[in-house]
Amino acid sequence: MTDTTDPRMSTGGEEEDKRCGKDISMETISGWVHSRMETFFGGVASKVVNYPFSTIGLTLIFTVGFLQGAWVYDEELSSDKQFAPQDSDAVTDGDWVVATFGNEARRGEVYFVSTENVLTTENLLFMNKYNTWVTTELYAMYGDQKVTWATQCDKQPTTGVCKGISSVLSLYDYNNTLINDQQIPVNSLTWRQKQPSGPDVTYYLSGVEYFPGTTNIRLATAARIVYNTRNEEREISGKGMIDPESQEFEIALSEQTRDLWDTPTSGMPSNLRIYPYTVGDADNEERNAIDGDVKSLIIGYILTIVYTCFVLHWKIKQPLLGLASVLSVGLSTGSSYGLCWLMGIKFNQVVQVLVLILLGIGVDDTFVIMDSWADESGIPNLKDRMVSALRHAGPAITVTSVTDLVAFLSGSSTSLPALRDFCFYAACGITFDFVYQCTFFVALAYLSSKRQETHRCCCCPVGGCCCCSGDNGDDAEVGGTKTLPPASEENGVLTRGLFTITRFLVGGLCGRLIVILISVFFITIGIWGSINVKMDFDNEWFVPSDADVQDTFDIRDEYFTRSDIPASVYFGRVEYHTLAVQLELNKSVELLQTNPWVVSGSINSWYVDFHGWVLENYPTEILNGGGVRDTSFYILLREFTGWDATRPGPAEFESHQNNIAWEGSNGTGVVKGASIDFLISGTASEEGQTSVDCMDSLRDSIAPLSPAFVWSDPFVFWSSYAVMMDEVTRNVSIAAACVFVLVSLLVANITIGFIVVIIIGCVDVCMLGFMDHFGVAVNSVSVICIVVAIGLAVDYSVHIGHAYLTVTALNNSYGTSYQQRAAFAVAKMGPAVLNGAFSTFLAILPLSMAKSYVFSVFFRMFTIIIFFGVWFGVFVLPVLLSIWGPAPFSVATEIPLNKNPFASEYGDGESDVHDHPDHDTELGDVRKPVATIGGQHPGQF
Repeated sequence: MTDTTDPRMSTGGEEEDKRCGKDISMETISGWVHSRMETFFGGVASKVVNYPFSTIGLTLIFTVGFLQGAWVYDEELSSDKQFAPQDSDAVTDGDWVVATFGNEARRGEVYFVSTENVLTTENLLFMNKYNTWVTTELYAMYGDQKVTWATQCDKQPTTGVCKGISSVLSLYDYNNTLINDQQIPVNSLTWRQKQPSGPDVTYYLSGVEYFPGTTNIRLATAARIVYNTRNEEREISGKGMIDPESQEFEIALSEQTRDLWDTPTSGMPSNLRIYPYTVGDADNEERNAIDGDVKSLIIGYILTIVYTCFVLHWKIKQPLLGLASVLSVGLSTGSSYGLCWLMGIKFNQVVQVLVLILLGIGVDDTFVIMDSWADESGIPNLKDRMVSALRHAGPAITVTSVTDLVAFLSGSSTSLPALRDFCFYAACGITFDFVYQCTFFVALAYLSSKRQETHRCCCCPVGGCCCCSGDNGDDAEVGGTKTLPPASEENGVLTRGLFTITRFLVGGLCGRLIVILISVFFITIGIWGSINVKMDFDNEWFVPSDADVQDTFDIRDEYFTRSDIPASVYFGRVEYHTLAVQLELNKSVELLQTNPWVVSGSINSWYVDFHGWVLENYPTEILNGGGVRDTSFYILLREFTGWDATRPGPAEFESHQNNIAWEGSNGTGVVKGASIDFLISGTASEEGQTSVDCMDSLRDSIAPLSPAFVWSDPFVFWSSYAVMMDEVTRNVSIAAACVFVLVSLLVANITIGFIVVIIIGCVDVCMLGFMDHFGVAVNSVSVICIVVAIGLAVDYSVHIGHAYLTVTALNNSYGTSYQQRAAFAVAKMGPAVLNGAFSTFLAILPLSMAKSYVFSVFFRMFTIIIFFGVWFGVFVLPVLLSIWGPAPFSVATEIPLNKNPFASEYGDGESDVHDHPDHDTELGDVRKPVATIGGQHPGQF
């Protein structure tokens, strides 16, 4: 018979070393690192199994201690402060605006849509009736307080009169008699007599048609009434910074307006439909959706528990360990939350999904530990078996946990608050999960195995079978000694399948070609999609798709396209009375008029109106240069804005009170800030890059005015688009670099580190490319998943790579030693990886029905991550290792190739790992034990 012994294996792997460009020193270092880690975890397991109850008690005490952070719990509910970079100019400018002018009024809109003509007398009378009902009859309750339009409307600072209503009804002074007379033509000329500044009448109408040869409007298909309510925000426990009275009033307005459809006595014309939108109603729908989706996380938790119990029952007849695993994850989640609260890190809605990540990672660690436990079935002593199991499983879960930890810590340097805080919570959670799995779970696993050995029933039927080992005849007696049941047939079935598939994929050109072609297909789509992926974010996405207000959004987009966006040019504390500054104020209007993003006719300049008023009433106060005389500037400005009680100014210009911020109260002192209002075209918010272009264009237009800046509330979110791709590139690059360094150090093998980084890159490229097909844009929510992808991809690939280094082959009876080791690595660690991936998918499965945007995105993104993480980690990685794989550890286990790889019976008389003395942990004195797959010999390929 021909000798098939591989000479490379017989000489300690020198040929493998040469092929990979390594010398014996690298192999020696890798073996030393691995043996030190095994020694450490053997010591940890020894302490745990000797003091299991103390270990459990200390874990519970630590968890309760950390949970004291709940006393200082704080949650960030503001979207602005979660998903926008807080160091951006937009945030800085916005803080100045609020400090100088106060909060902007809350804007609501009610849309009236007619199948005929919304401007008929009947329809206008109903609109006026509706407006009267809102302003005089509608109310809501906040606690014992009754809130009405009179208490919540946006008011004039000087008179306290409500000024928060704008609509075509302003032409008729909201007077039924004038509406019935129909003597007032609807056109821009009559509108400007009523509203000398601000948007034109056509802003409030849609589908406009004119009388032939005139500028008079004869027909419109839709109209809107704008309601501005006050915005006196304050901190409300559990709700963040809100104005609760205005919010309750807005919710009542929206809900009761929708009820008008079903109220025959409302008098609504048959051709008219009404659609309300208020900020309070949208926020309420968002909160309800999130609360509902959080409950679905419980379903995911239950599914994971059931599946974990099922697998562990089938594998080792200990289903209760599934509960122990999930309990360990729960304790690590609680500990991480408590620690972060103690450190003052605010909770946010994104952090709520952290439990899914910890559940996937924790259960994966459990499967790795228990697979190692099953492989050690020949050790009769429970303590020795658990020590051996953790000694071999510990290095694998250390590599994945540490790389996950560093990947998330690298993401904590981001300027996006939600991602930064999420990464802190995740880093803490992964640390606790790793520690608790190696201590708390191992203690429970030891006690459960001890219960099983003594025939005590766990009273937990799974899959129709009770876990009472004695009742099922699972125990065997060998030489008078009771031993635990061996690894189950389930492990053999999954192992056989993975071994057979991997052997085909790595064993020849056909299998490798299939993997390469499929991977090239995925990567090509990924690259193409990455090029075309869009940046986009809209607060309206947080409103669930089945909310009533979505009908309003559809009507608005159909009839009014996107609502034009209020914006202003702001001037700070400058000498407004000087001619130079007054010329700058005039120039700002000219610059805005030339900008394509500014809605035509929407510029509302207090200075232009003020100058015209002075010219008409006090012409001698106008200087030759065109400015208002400096000595009388502030005196006339107070009169113009209505702050001078002795000489009241023109009523039509009282709205400009909001454009002037005085140093003192009631219009005293000097002007500390001023604004010139205008509208940005709604098309600017259609896409992320478009928004950035618009924001940059407006800033560039005003740049020549050194004391001025442009600001609008959406700028806060638009600023995140400007840094989004840089953030993604930076975070992924830093995380990948850290993973490479750590994997290379922990396994002392640069090749494995490099291949793992390639796998991570492939997963991220495919994820970015497929995001568009799943309807996900790049924004502050999805970028969190991109960072998460690195952690999960590491989990799926490092286990296989580490297993590849821990084994060596004795001969080349089938393929090269690289192919043999790659197939063995997948057969050994693949079941744990697949079980961990599937349990993670079960945890997120209920989110497939999520109504809130955050949870919906997380489901789609996690599905992509899990699929590509498993494909590249379990199927592509072995092919790469079979071609470019490095040499094994110097303490690697030998694969016996002279045995049946999947014997139907255990204990076939052949030698196994326990027939050999374990290797000494000191360098230079190494004996290589024989590897097993699922408690069986892998045998000949």
